[in-house]
Amino acid sequence: MFKYYFNKRPVVENSQVNNVSVFVRHNYLLIKEKLKEKGEDLDLNKEEDVKLFVKIVEQGVTVNLKQEKNGEVSTTEYMNPMKLTYTKSNLNKGFIFWFVCNLCGRKVRYLYFPPNSEVMACRRCHRLAYKKQNENDSKILRKLMRGL
Repeated sequence: MFKYYFNKRPVVENSQVNNVSVFVRHNYLLIKEKLKEKGEDLDLNKEEDVKLFVKIVEQGVTVNLKQEKNGEVSTTEYMNPMKLTYTKSNLNKGFIFWFVCNLCGRKVRYLYFPPNSEVMACRRCHRLAYKKQNENDSKILRKLMRGL
């Protein structure tokens, strides 16, 4: 069977993904440990501590990602800043953290780093699709081609 690959968008499954929950948890533990050495404490249930945490992350955390191209591992030259924001939980028991997309500025839970890219951005900015979405496009295209 002949497969058509017209208008295939890059796929989420081939991209590196950065989840905001994992990112915040990891950096919270590192920052809390550093502040503990200075005799300070960080509690993410207090808004002033959340603001401090976001400020520290935005000033000090950048990501330089690795890609494998043709068997060679290379790192990106562009240092991706990690911008965070937060909203109050609707239960009034804490805060919900969000990434701010480096290209469009939207609040997102995931930032993607597809192959052949230098920037971490949201799915919309990278025009990423899911594998299943590309398969559905192929089915439609095959039906159209049969009609010709």
